[in-house]
Amino acid sequence: MAQGRCRKCKCCRRLFRPDPRNRHHQRYCSQPRCRAARKAECQARWLARPENHDYFRGPVHLARNRAWRARHPGYWRKSPHPRNAHKDVLTTQAIGSIGKTSIFARSPLQDLLNRWGASKLWTTPASALDRLFGLAHRCA
Repeated sequence: MAQGRCRKCKCCRRLFRPDPRNRHHQRYCSQPRCRAARKAECQARWLARPENHDYFRGPVHLARNRAWRARHPGYWRKSPHPRNAHKDVLTTQAIGSIGKTSIFARSPLQDLLNRWGASKLWTTPASALDRLFGLAHRCA
């Protein structure tokens, strides 16, 4: 890595290359442990600011929270994953049910491989090329 482009992570102390879009202020690498440390540090810094001490406290937020709970009784008692979840059953399509269309048209090489099989076609490079060109001219 070029000098001046690497930075030492504040958490793990390893060198990392910051993202070019925020290289001027990125101080943590992308490891999960370092990302968690960065989030905890940012949350602690946000909570330490005096204007955020009572951010979700007070009569306005308390009334809003109580009104929401009244509209959604039993929300926290519901299971996030129902036990009898309906599973989508995929319907399979039978092989060969699609006709030759412009989207699904087979190539000549597919026809050759289906007719002769890959093991017969690729014995030696020279004989394989001779056979491939001979079959291609017969099929065309």
